[in-house]
Amino acid sequence: MNDVAGPGGNPPAPDQERVQLAYQVAMNLCDAQDRTVGNLRTRASGIFAAAAFVVTFSSSVHLIGNAAAVEFPLWAAVSLLGVILVQGFVVMLVVWPRPFTFGHSVMEVLDPPSAEAGGPPVNRALVLRLVHTLNENKRQIELLARYYRWATLLLLVEVALVLAAVISQL
Repeated sequence: MNDVAGPGGNPPAPDQERVQLAYQVAMNLCDAQDRTVGNLRTRASGIFAAAAFVVTFSSSVHLIGNAAAVEFPLWAAVSLLGVILVQGFVVMLVVWPRPFTFGHSVMEVLDPPSAEAGGPPVNRALVLRLVHTLNENKRQIELLARYYRWATLLLLVEVALVLAAVISQL
């Protein structure tokens, strides 16, 4: 990883203060990732609540009881059902529990692998494992963000379908 060799051809040992700083930065990033996942899940739930509102509105258009009521066309109802099903699935992908790791186990710090035993509790290997975890989480968070964008786009499609259906019946 490090191309600069120290005395005896070995890579220089990182300063313990830098390791502590890197550990703190990595833990702060873990906290930020945890908040990001929570925010995406909350927003996805809000998108689905808005979709429920759109469906409620579209069904109320059909249920107005006077003779001049706008009837909701079958093509729009079937299309809306399809969009809602896909959107529900996409939202489910966002809110479904995933195996995120936002730090490491306490045992990993208390009882390090034998190669690290006797060293400082926060060492380079521990920080590197945390960085690996951050990268794994990042890939999953990017996927959740893509699903969220699709759910948002499908909400716009729903609204467009309802408006098209109402306008086609005027």
